[in-house]
Amino acid sequence: MKTIYVSVAALVLSGCASVMTSEEQSINITSSNNKPIEVSVDDKKATTPGTVVVLRDGKDKVVTSTTPGCQNATPIKKDIATPFWGNILIGGVFGSTTDASTGKMWNYADTVEISCTEQ
Repeated sequence: MKTIYVSVAALVLSGCASVMTSEEQSINITSSNNKPIEVSVDDKKATTPGTVVVLRDGKDKVVTSTTPGCQNATPIKKDIATPFWGNILIGGVFGSTTDASTGKMWNYADTVEISCTEQ
């Protein structure tokens, strides 16, 4: 009986990443010297500390800056979203292929720090 409850809970709590995750994700961007700098990601501009909203499409994202003394390009780390793993177990190849093709199998880092020299 316990096995049935665990199985039902796994079914209810896991799901397709395409359904369980948003199309967009907010990323907080800061600078190492805590000074405001102009940055952009996917042609969306922000000033640090600030937030930029990106499309969760699975593509590699890079924070760019032209501020002197700051790193010009900082890659945004990404990892596989938890619902994707549940989908592999329950949905198999079909479900996981949908997640991969929409890019929603990926989570981007919540926070990115731009390395700047002290000024």
